[in-house]
Amino acid sequence: MTIALLFACFFGLLAFGMPIAFAVGVASLIIIAIDPTMIAYIVTSKFFAGIDSFTLLAIPFFIFAGELCTASGLTARIVRFANVLVGRFFKVGLAYVNILSSMLFAGVSGSITADSAAMGSLLIPSMKKEGYDADYAVAVTATSGTIGALIPPSILMVLYGSLTNLSVGQLFLGGIIPGFIFAVTLMIVATLLGRARGYDFRVSDVDDVSGEPYWKELLVSFRDASIALIIPVIIVGGIVGGFATPTEAGVLAVACAAIAGMFFYRTLDWTTIYEASFRTAILTSVVMAIIAFSTLFSDILTRNDFQNWLLGNIELISNNRYVHLSLILLLMFVLGFVLDVTAMLIMFAAPLSAIGLTLGFDPIHYGVIIVMVSLLGACTPPVGTLLLIGCSIAGIPLTRVVGTVAWFVGAQLLVCIFLMFVPEAITFVPNLVFGR
Repeated sequence: MTIALLFACFFGLLAFGMPIAFAVGVASLIIIAIDPTMIAYIVTSKFFAGIDSFTLLAIPFFIFAGELCTASGLTARIVRFANVLVGRFFKVGLAYVNILSSMLFAGVSGSITADSAAMGSLLIPSMKKEGYDADYAVAVTATSGTIGALIPPSILMVLYGSLTNLSVGQLFLGGIIPGFIFAVTLMIVATLLGRARGYDFRVSDVDDVSGEPYWKELLVSFRDASIALIIPVIIVGGIVGGFATPTEAGVLAVACAAIAGMFFYRTLDWTTIYEASFRTAILTSVVMAIIAFSTLFSDILTRNDFQNWLLGNIELISNNRYVHLSLILLLMFVLGFVLDVTAMLIMFAAPLSAIGLTLGFDPIHYGVIIVMVSLLGACTPPVGTLLLIGCSIAGIPLTRVVGTVAWFVGAQLLVCIFLMFVPEAITFVPNLVFGR
């Protein structure tokens, strides 16, 4: 009864237009106020306990690193390198550039919103100018932004590891192969959809008038982007090698981005750094507010034995653990239509992790799958953050993109189902490195 009332209050507040973070908090407070078994001090203790974590300090540092990379021009250099590497060889060259750039930038910021905003602001106008339809450009940019939460570092993997007491390093490594599979899948869909629309837009020359041989363009663009490409190696190497925690790796990312921008490229000054810091503070405050309120919500679910309630209802349908996991993934996919991915993970990570252990799934395999399916909500209306960012940049209504993005999201969902049955694709790298 308490669980049903909690969700009824939450979705009711959402229907009235209340922001997600406050809807989560107010719904939790209503339950605490009317349930005599709940103690008032839980509010403050859980609220602050949710954000009182050394691991979560990695979040503002990764956001700051992404902001510095964008401000210093590292993002544009990544796009240029991807442009030279794949742009001129394929009929939908800029779509490939978009996806590859997201893969490369994912290793710096770890933030799906930073990835989508940075790539979108550079590539959506370029794709429209070259003749791509705006809905196609937005769909490619939004769905490729999900790669940022799989290829390490990843803010969402940090969150999931912190909430479930799993190794962040192993989660990082577990996301590598799925991230590449996501990218290849998006390229296939982009190609098929591009052919159906008659696109044939190869990038014939990166600088239009440079006239340089291809190998020279490739070397120059690689040199310019090399610092950005080294940053993820430092981050992941530090964590996996045991030389740095995720938070310390975030500090290293900031230091690398700042040094590159100030001393190598000379595109950063103190004013730019201040502006990047200000944007980071705003984004961090939003994320931390969601974390704090969602932790309270999650605690109420756990206290009311939500995981056993959900598992018991699923067992009425089937006793097969893959059917159980499929229904859980379907639930997360549907909830993603109305919930922000960060809030959803914080609300459900702990109880769903307990279900995964009960069902006998490898915790790293299970955790990566949960994150992957949760990510799809960022590309689905009406609350799809990445979709809204892309539509804002392209200047088109959300309704115009829904049909196009459904092809990409559908393909990603099929990948999640495939990986559910092939855990080795996720656990291979962590097992290889950590000897699990």
